[in-house]
Amino acid sequence: MVSTFGIGYIQDYHEASVDQARQAIQTLDGVDIIPLYRENEGNYEQTKNIYGVVNTGTNKVTMPVSHRYKPLSHIGGFGPALDAIESADIDREMMLNIENHGDTAELYVLFPEMMFNEDKEGGGMMYGLRFRNQYDQKTSFRGHVFCWRVQCLNGSTHARLGEMIISARHVDSHIQSLSEKIHTFVEHMVANAGQVETVVDAAIESPVNFSDYDEIVRTLTGTVTGGERHSKDIAPAIPLETNRWQIFNAITDYASHSNRVSWKTRDRLLDNAERNILMAGTVSPIVDPIEV
Repeated sequence: MVSTFGIGYIQDYHEASVDQARQAIQTLDGVDIIPLYRENEGNYEQTKNIYGVVNTGTNKVTMPVSHRYKPLSHIGGFGPALDAIESADIDREMMLNIENHGDTAELYVLFPEMMFNEDKEGGGMMYGLRFRNQYDQKTSFRGHVFCWRVQCLNGSTHARLGEMIISARHVDSHIQSLSEKIHTFVEHMVANAGQVETVVDAAIESPVNFSDYDEIVRTLTGTVTGGERHSKDIAPAIPLETNRWQIFNAITDYASHSNRVSWKTRDRLLDNAERNILMAGTVSPIVDPIEV
């Protein structure tokens, strides 16, 4: 069940119970804290108040940290997430996958019974969650809404929906309260699922008119991709007379399915598409700069 996968392909998700998911996360890399040493005139001395975070799967130090750093294993983050899903009674039918990159792991859970937008432009969307944990970042654990568009097989992240997000730093107070925060996060997700549909409706009703293909490329480059290569791949799927929802779907389709993007680029494109297109309110085409 543990794999690197294209998030748009439903065959890469597995029907699973919470217990089966708990078994699957046991294969993920662990984490530990070790002392660090430095050489001083041929002798090695332990550094004061600086320690190393070690991925126990690779036995490599991922970063130096202070004594205040509290490690959180992938199992330690994803376990409470599965407990919260079970407690919220939304685990009767679910599909999941685990993307394992060693220092970073992501748990995706989809709920086929929680569908919305079925009579709107582009067809239905399946509601879900994505949790991410990292051993090489000071802010390690995050969770937010994740959706899967049934007709086009696109995955999309929704990490800017107020209370429907969770983030934990590597300090005692955050780690000790993590389980409670995850339960609250999942409860808010279930109670406020309609927020995503409201955002989608607003994007459908938000027109964007381009003059030509080059203007689409410039706009994508300036708002989402940061470079023309990906923009030129995405642009042909966007009509000149369009809306924010169609632009968002063209980007998420490319990020979900293209073999030309790494998982880090994929996640960056999905995040930028949400921030700068779906949640933007309006999108203004970027025209040629004025020559002086």
